Amino acid sequence: MIFVVTKCADCPLLSYVEGQRVCNVGPPSQRPIAEEDERPTWCRMRKEQIIIRDFK
Repeated sequence: MIFVVTKCADCPLLSYVEGQRVCNVGPPSQRPIAEEDERPTWCRMRKEQIIIRDFK
């Protein structure tokens, strides 16, 4: 199964820590995402897409 992710809301690597959205895609791990940002300026998906493969 392949996921092509183009926004944070669809990303399986997005998680919530103490009620705040955090990104686990790139370093540093669990980087906080401000609520007003749909995609932060440092986001890798701004000019790219992320492909996640499930090798089950």
